[in-house]
Amino acid sequence: MDEVDVAQYIFTLLRERRSLIREVLENNGVKGMEQYRELMGELNGLNLIHQELSDMLEKLSLLRKKSFWTHCM
Repeated sequence: MDEVDVAQYIFTLLRERRSLIREVLENNGVKGMEQYRELMGELNGLNLIHQELSDMLEKLSLLRKKSFWTHCM
C-alpha cells in the first residue's frame, strides 16, 4: 500500500462523512443551533483535510515528475 492508496481511502472516508452531515442538514435533522454549529465545524474541518491532502498529493506528483526528468538527463 502506497501513499496514493492511503489517500484514496481517506478521501472515501471524508466523502462518506460529508455526505452524512449534508444529509442531516438538508433533511432538517438538526436539533438546535449548537448541533448546527458542530456539524458545520466538522464539515469545514473535513473540507480542510480534503484540500490539504489534495495539495500534498499534487506536490508529491510534481516532485516525482521532477525527479524522473532529473534522472533521465
